[in-house]
Amino acid sequence: MQKNRGFSLIEMMLVVAMALVVSTSFLQLLVGNNQSTLFHENLSASQENGRHSLYLLSRTARMGGYRGRINLGTLIPLYRGSCNGASPCTFDGGGTNSDQVAIQYEPVPIGTTGNGVDCAGNTVRIPELTADVYFVADDPANNNVSTLFCQGFNPATAASRGPRQALVQGIENLQVVYGVSSTGTEVVDQYQAAGSVTNWANVRNIRFGVLVNSGIAGTGFETRIRTFDILESGTLSFNDNTPRYVYTTVATIVNAGL
Repeated sequence: MQKNRGFSLIEMMLVVAMALVVSTSFLQLLVGNNQSTLFHENLSASQENGRHSLYLLSRTARMGGYRGRINLGTLIPLYRGSCNGASPCTFDGGGTNSDQVAIQYEPVPIGTTGNGVDCAGNTVRIPELTADVYFVADDPANNNVSTLFCQGFNPATAASRGPRQALVQGIENLQVVYGVSSTGTEVVDQYQAAGSVTNWANVRNIRFGVLVNSGIAGTGFETRIRTFDILESGTLSFNDNTPRYVYTTVATIVNAGL
């Protein structure tokens, strides 16, 4: 009778080696897919934060200087009074520090009889103005995530109408420069930081730049040095594992000079 034989040692070693190759390839595929998913989720959240923050800033900037009652004269679009212990309220943070911008306007549309609201949702009664103040700070209600805030002030009294309102998380830095017409026309011939503007009535548009992350603690990303330049603020440098992105836009002040 012919005896049954098992696998030889060499055959067993080949099988084990092939199993290891297949297992390693499968694990690498899983890790790669996980990293790809994490990257795209982070990028998507960062893009949403960046776009939404610039939308809010631009929308308010376009309202700067608006007044429903034309017989009251021209209104300077940028508020330069006191707020949050700062004077002036619109200021350049200096270097790579975040700036603060305060945009003033009448929030009640022409022809309406009701009250308006400021950027934080507080009631602004006719015929008062609002100064909507945008700034970046850590949010203690959200694990101290760096966040874009807004707070509404009454320009007539320099008093806030209510607490600050968190708008968009993941905003680490806000830079603002102002398009100035040195001749008082609609043609912008220079961009200046807040500390360099001498005639705020000649500001025709505003450039905003934000440094954005996803608003969620980064995991699975490589720790390395990342540098960023936002408008004319200088170079920001980070040595961590948080991906960041820079977004910029220009908003025309529709009512400037009217």
